[in-house]
Amino acid sequence: MSEFSPAPPPPPPGPSVQSARKPGRLWFFLALFLGLGLGLSLFVNLVLVVAVGGKDEMAGVKGFTASLVDGEKDEEDFIAIVPVQGAIMEPPSDNPGKGSLGSMVKLLKQLSKEEHLKGILLVVDSPGGGVTASDRMYEELKHFKGEKKIPVVAVFEDVAASGGYYVAMASDHIMAHPTSITGSIGVIAHFYDFSELMGKMGVEANTIKSLNWEGKESFKDIGSPYRKMRPEERKLMQAMITEMWDRFTSVVAEGRKGKLTLEEVKKLADGRVFSGGAALKAKLVDSVGYTRDAYKEIRTRCGNPKAKIVRYLPEKSWEDLFGAHSLAPKIELPVSSGVFYLWEPH
Repeated sequence: MSEFSPAPPPPPPGPSVQSARKPGRLWFFLALFLGLGLGLSLFVNLVLVVAVGGKDEMAGVKGFTASLVDGEKDEEDFIAIVPVQGAIMEPPSDNPGKGSLGSMVKLLKQLSKEEHLKGILLVVDSPGGGVTASDRMYEELKHFKGEKKIPVVAVFEDVAASGGYYVAMASDHIMAHPTSITGSIGVIAHFYDFSELMGKMGVEANTIKSLNWEGKESFKDIGSPYRKMRPEERKLMQAMITEMWDRFTSVVAEGRKGKLTLEEVKKLADGRVFSGGAALKAKLVDSVGYTRDAYKEIRTRCGNPKAKIVRYLPEKSWEDLFGAHSLAPKIELPVSSGVFYLWEPH
């Protein structure tokens, strides 16, 4: 090589120490992030479990955790809080103990074995829900009360409307807060119609269905969103809704026996809602007060002014504690099709 020949280019630099460390650092931060997330989820859920546990943890019944809400822990006689919260719907087939109905059935089954149970405090905060689910909940509570021969007092919180009010008809006394919303005695069903929108978009639904015994149009796709509802279909659905309305008013008349006649109930059963005070004037509830007043009422009815008030909450599973969904409350909403005892202002 000549003295004046250009020097060969330097070899490409090898991977720096910093570059070599990047993958390891990435995994470190990823693991740290996941660990913090899991720890936060566990911490939040443990705080929630403790927070809703009430004043003092007690021995619960199978599948439920008991907590003392009011009274002395050493008192044997107790009154159980049975909640009716959120939309009243049939529980999923793979988990019959879930939801307001499933949880109530499961709790009542366990409470039926308790000899020191002296009463039920039904705490209602629900706009209602499915017709059958509401009726089942009412019948379960009514049957339990008859079997155990104990009083049931219902107390209304924010909303106790339609199916929520229906369930309370199994009670011996109904107390509403002054600001409770109740009533909405009626039945509702939704059937959407997308036919005009589909026509504008050039979309058409081809439906093949069985005919009636005369070989004419049947009701097989009644309520279809792909076409206008025929007059005879509306008449059929209205008759069914009226039949369920008749049952609702009959249940209310039975629950308010001696206070409202069936005809008086029907005059109030136009879907309107009432405040606690207005409901008292209409004789839909027996009193207006607060939680402490409900405690006094149920204790008086069960004959023991010292009976403790106990809340039962479903025990948390590992899935509930560690699942991502556990960080936020699950909101149960009715499906869009069906017939409901439901107050639905939105």
